[in-house]
Amino acid sequence: MPALPDPYAGAAALLQALSARGLHVQPLPHQPSDAPPARPILSATHLLLPESLDAEQRRAAVAHAAAHLLYSPTAQPSGTLKPMALAVISAIEDARAEQLLMQELPGVGAWFLAALQASVEPHGLSCMALLSRLSLALLDDDYRDGNHWVGKGRTLFAKARRMHGLHDTAAFRRVASVLSNDLGQMRVQFNSRQFAVPAPYRDDNSYLWDYGTSPDADGNPMTVQQPTKPGSPAADDAAPPAAQLAELLYSYPEWDYRHRIQRRDWCTVHEYTAAVPTPREPDGPTPRLPAPLAWRRLDRSLRLRHQREGEAIDLDAAVDAQVRHHLGQPSDGRLYLRAVPAPRRISMLVLLDLSLSTAERTQPDTPSLLELEQEAALRLASTARANGDRVAIDGFCSDTRARVHYHPLLDFDEPLDAQALQRVRAASARYSTRLGTALRHAARRLQAEHAELRALVVLTDGEPADIDVHDVRYLVEDARAAALAATRLGLQVWGVAVDPGAAVYARRIFGSRRQRVLPSPTQLPRLLGGLYARLAQG
Repeated sequence: MPALPDPYAGAAALLQALSARGLHVQPLPHQPSDAPPARPILSATHLLLPESLDAEQRRAAVAHAAAHLLYSPTAQPSGTLKPMALAVISAIEDARAEQLLMQELPGVGAWFLAALQASVEPHGLSCMALLSRLSLALLDDDYRDGNHWVGKGRTLFAKARRMHGLHDTAAFRRVASVLSNDLGQMRVQFNSRQFAVPAPYRDDNSYLWDYGTSPDADGNPMTVQQPTKPGSPAADDAAPPAAQLAELLYSYPEWDYRHRIQRRDWCTVHEYTAAVPTPREPDGPTPRLPAPLAWRRLDRSLRLRHQREGEAIDLDAAVDAQVRHHLGQPSDGRLYLRAVPAPRRISMLVLLDLSLSTAERTQPDTPSLLELEQEAALRLASTARANGDRVAIDGFCSDTRARVHYHPLLDFDEPLDAQALQRVRAASARYSTRLGTALRHAARRLQAEHAELRALVVLTDGEPADIDVHDVRYLVEDARAAALAATRLGLQVWGVAVDPGAAVYARRIFGSRRQRVLPSPTQLPRLLGGLYARLAQG
């Protein structure tokens, strides 16, 4: 081996001592300015170190390379793994190899910890930030992190170590698969062109993988995703439909039950004003408006008593007039009943859950829950409007507290014509279910209605959830607070959940008398008809 100037000669000697492998240790050539931050590169013959590393980072980089040389499989086929999955698997392997080296040489642990603590990103939800915190959490038992994903990674890693031992690479590969899948469900963005291993002392993972043809040859950022159902949008489709013309922003509070405070202006609703959407290709004949439910039209007139003229005798007034006559008192002549139109009694807003899970189908040839929601809501609107009541249909989904998407699909004053049907049926499923914020916005819209009874009916398939909340109770309590606030405004809030396990959270949110739980979505039209009948008959 040719003589190397310090510090690389010392690094080569240290690597030889730690791994019993004589590699060439050289400076890493200068990287282009638009490239990701430089990281060490390890191969079977060379270790290239960025000149930006200080002495402590260089020492940790050499120890990390030794851990890979001793304990890590090399040149594994990357196959169809997406870049974010490769990054998570590599981070788990980095921790596994380092812990094995720490078992043999406990002193190197301080090198790794110092470098990880210096590079950790304590805030943020980017892939690099989460991986930097997970890396520290896996080596530092004293590190505390409030993020659910980081805590889950630490728990799964410790369980695999306890049950299988650090030498079982397959066990830790399974841990990494679970964590990368979770990141996909969380829709964490990953740009493969800009990604760099968070800790500067760790190598770029090229030692671990045989990439063959790049899995990202087209240069598109890729993330781990769940398979989508036929006709449903991809989980990471962040753009609103092209048919949407305008976007209005509203800020709303959110109730934090843990600290018993209402966080002001915590959530942002993006309300979209939609044009007539481009219809999706139908699987069969284009459906028509669902027939109204069988319904006995109510007598919606008021009968005014004690009138000077009218269509019928007011018997009470006539008896009173006779009594006055016998007592010698004059009568005012107001002896008739007169019918006048009654004011509209009900304004109802039906709020559809448009979260991604509503697009699922129990069988390939059966309608999705979202399709059943849409048809049931349209049938209810047809029935209620035929009876003279006012009905609107809105939909919602959420992508963190910063983007709660709200879609007015059928307005109160809008005719239920072909364009309205098309808009309701074109609503697509995506993202998550931040119900409390959607309830607050729906209540704001419904509060502007002048009616004797104003009802807000929510159709959903599961308990509230969003990717930035990991406490399962948090959004349930916020939705309950929103429902109570709407009730104080004089609105009736009803919840219909198509989820056999919904009894507990539905009762918590809507109250025991104003929640309905359905084991099957096919029961939706009948239940909504019964609910409307109850409201219409008082």
